[in-house]
Amino acid sequence: MQIACLQPRILDDRSKCYSHIKELMNGLISNHPYLDFVILPERWVPFNSQMEKNFQKERSDDYLFVKSLAKEYKINIISGAIWEFRKNKPDQRFITCYYFNDKGREIGRQEKIHLYTYESKYFEPGDTLKIFKYNEFYFAILICFDMAFYETPRLAAENGADILFSPTQIREDGMDNWKIYLQARALENRIPLAASNTLGSIFDRNFLGNSQIISFNEGPMTPSRLKQIQGPIAKSGYVTDVIDLHFPRKLRKIRLNEKIHKEKIKVMTLE
Repeated sequence: MQIACLQPRILDDRSKCYSHIKELMNGLISNHPYLDFVILPERWVPFNSQMEKNFQKERSDDYLFVKSLAKEYKINIISGAIWEFRKNKPDQRFITCYYFNDKGREIGRQEKIHLYTYESKYFEPGDTLKIFKYNEFYFAILICFDMAFYETPRLAAENGADILFSPTQIREDGMDNWKIYLQARALENRIPLAASNTLGSIFDRNFLGNSQIISFNEGPMTPSRLKQIQGPIAKSGYVTDVIDLHFPRKLRKIRLNEKIHKEKIKVMTLE
C-alpha cells in the first residue's frame, strides 16, 4: 500500500487553506501518481476565538471540500477531523474523520473516542471503533488522543486491522511523547501506522508537522525492526512510503498469540 501524509499549513482564512491543500495535492500526485491513500492532519483550518463559529453542520463545507478532492484526484482520502453537529442530534457535536474512496464517495466515518482536555466540554465521545476494508486489507482510524491509550490500537489489531491511520494535532512541546507513543503502538501490536500532524499556530501554540509513517523492515521475525519515515518540520509538504502489509501480518499473528490475557495473571500486593 502506497500512502502519503499531507501536511498543509493552517492559514488565516478557510478558503486559503483549501487552495493551499490543492497546491500540495497537485505536487504530490504529479510525483506519486499511484498513491492508495492520503491522510490529512487532525486540524487544517483556522481556529476562531468565538468557539461556536468553529462548528459546522453535518457534512458541510469541509466535508464537501475533501469529498471533491477525492473525486478530482481519484484517490482515497482520510479527511482529518471535522467539528460538526449531527442532524439527528442537534445538541451534540462530534470530532469526525471521514473516509472517501477514489470516486469521492463516503465509505464511512470515525468519531474521536478519547477527547483531549477542553474537548470534553464541547464534544461527545465516539463509542465505536470501526474497521474499514480496502482491497484485501483492513485499517482503523485513530484520531490523535486515541493513539495515546494502548486499548484502542490493540482493539484494532485484534479485530483485523492491517494499518492504523491517525489524523493528529500535536503541539511542539508534546512531540517527543507523541513519537514514543507511535513507536510503542507499532511495536506492541506489530502494526504499521501513518500519523499526519497539524502544522501552524493556534493562538499561542505551535504545531510543527513532522508527520510520521512507521512500518517494519522485512527480515528476521525477532527482534522486529521499525522503519520510520518523517515529514518536514515546520514547513508544509508531505511524506510518502510504500508499505508491505503482508510481513507485519505474520509478525502480528505471533505477537497476539504470545499475549497472556490479564484475566489469567494474578496480582499480589505485598506490604
